[in-house]
Amino acid sequence: MAITAHQALVTGGTKGIGRAVVRRLAREGHAVVAVYHSDDATREDAAREFSEARLQVGFERADLSNPEEVAGLFERLTEMGHSPELLVNAGEFTGDAPIAFLGETDVDAVLDANLRATFLTCQQAVKVMAHRRFGRIINFTSPEAMLAGEGQLAHAVSKAGVLGLTRALAREVGHLGITVNAVSPGVVRTEMTPLSVTRLEAFVRLTPLQRAGTADEIAGMVNMLCEDGAGYITGQCLAIDGGLS
Repeated sequence: MAITAHQALVTGGTKGIGRAVVRRLAREGHAVVAVYHSDDATREDAAREFSEARLQVGFERADLSNPEEVAGLFERLTEMGHSPELLVNAGEFTGDAPIAFLGETDVDAVLDANLRATFLTCQQAVKVMAHRRFGRIINFTSPEAMLAGEGQLAHAVSKAGVLGLTRALAREVGHLGITVNAVSPGVVRTEMTPLSVTRLEAFVRLTPLQRAGTADEIAGMVNMLCEDGAGYITGQCLAIDGGLS
């Protein structure tokens, strides 16, 4: 499939799968801006990696659960001449704990990072994309949205919300030439993986392919959804989990 170069915005773009997505999209010729929350050291490490690979990537810091900061982010992008046609919401927070030990602030933190931030960035991006009558939005959900295990309640709720948001938004903005899809990564080994080695191996044993996935494999699916030939795919959740679901 062919790829037309676009301007892209990737949240959670300095770590884990988000970083792999930034790397892949930049290699494909897209103009990418990676958004991060607060970890300047990781941002510097990512910038060094991309620079050594001769990839042109911009960085913006923002709390995406804050409406004012999200609006400010898009205002800065406009001033820079960057109008995102591709939005990848790859940032996330896990916060696993049994319900008896989940405080209100714990739940809020997970919902803010995973669901509220996705909603707010989609809301701003649609305003930009609607003017161009083109856009691709890819949100990250999780197998936990439908297959949550013990202690995964808050994360499961947030990711189920992202899945609902994706499908509802796809119906709302399809006539504007905007596609909205979700990807659902399974067990992927990155520095962001919240699972212990024992638990991770248990999940791998449940996976028909009998291995963990890689961040680059997830980035490949995201890239596919940005290709010209993927323009008739919308409202879908694509599982990249080795058959786990």
